[in-house]
Amino acid sequence: MEEEKKVELSVLHIGFLYIGALMGAGFASGKEMWQFFGVFGRNGIFGLCLITLIFMGFGYMTVTIARALRTNDMSKLIFPMDNKTSETLVGIIMSVFLFMAYFSMLAAGGALFHEQFGIHRFLGSLLLMFLAVLTAINGFEVVSKRLQKVTPILISGTLILCLLIMIKNNFDFHPEVKMAASPLASNWFIAAIAFVSYNLTGAIPMLGSCAIHAKSKNTAQKGAVLGGIFLGTCSLILYLTTLTDPFRASESSLPMLVLCEQLASWVRMIYAVVLLIAVFSTATSTFYGITTKLPETKNRKLYIWILAVIGFGMSLFGFSNLVAFMYPIGGYCGLIFLVFMVVNFIRVQSGKRNFHEEIKEDDTL
Repeated sequence: MEEEKKVELSVLHIGFLYIGALMGAGFASGKEMWQFFGVFGRNGIFGLCLITLIFMGFGYMTVTIARALRTNDMSKLIFPMDNKTSETLVGIIMSVFLFMAYFSMLAAGGALFHEQFGIHRFLGSLLLMFLAVLTAINGFEVVSKRLQKVTPILISGTLILCLLIMIKNNFDFHPEVKMAASPLASNWFIAAIAFVSYNLTGAIPMLGSCAIHAKSKNTAQKGAVLGGIFLGTCSLILYLTTLTDPFRASESSLPMLVLCEQLASWVRMIYAVVLLIAVFSTATSTFYGITTKLPETKNRKLYIWILAVIGFGMSLFGFSNLVAFMYPIGGYCGLIFLVFMVVNFIRVQSGKRNFHEEIKEDDTL
């Protein structure tokens, strides 16, 4: 593939790319932490422990499969059998979900630009589209370099502002307060599974490419585990932050922005920038995942831009409407894919699947 240049990733770089692929607007705003875990009060902590273990485990499995099969093809990473038709179907479904995640991030970014900076949603989404596509279109080397730069800002900005909010509230948490949970996630266990199954599928293409470009198999595995720890830690801190004011968290579509305003209006503006970085990271990584499924033809870049513009058009339907549609469908299909991956990992580890059965995708191992 034209994009596959010699890139060697360290453990820390892989961890950053893992979290950068997942920490989108819903995650970094604290909304997902509240909806999936905060509503259960202190019991939400059990769900957070579970998602941390799952993020670590599935990250480890994904990079192990990718290294063993020497591929970043998400169809082969997920589907455990050698069946072209089934692999193609899985690839199409995955591409659709990545596409949905891409344009939902454009919608979120457009709404954020409008609310915080007075820029029209159309222009905000258009700007993000260009930033994401101009990064993704240049291949994994450019994607990895840019996400490695912005992800530390995203993580540190989130953690520092969460800590300041908790200090402001004298670390006064209210875990006894419980709110009405979604009927699709009626307890902490189901909520954890739903949260992971929806979110994790978006990181599979990125993790596959990370494995291909890691210095070694051991580096890839440690990086994926570290990324899972990062995700679990950020989830815990966001969860605790929303519990400092559960009523505001439940009423706001972007809880962290509301909670930051307790500190100062300019702090809210700073966190709005942090959220935009989160949107850019996820939009870029998901769109990159889509490009990995496009064939290497002379019109490849044209197809990429056509997809980008179609996604931009879809983003104009609005973030809230898109999330309401995406989450249930994406969660249930994502769960099926994760079950496939467990079977695939077992087959790879047992030697029933290996590189010789696969089409070689990359020469950089």
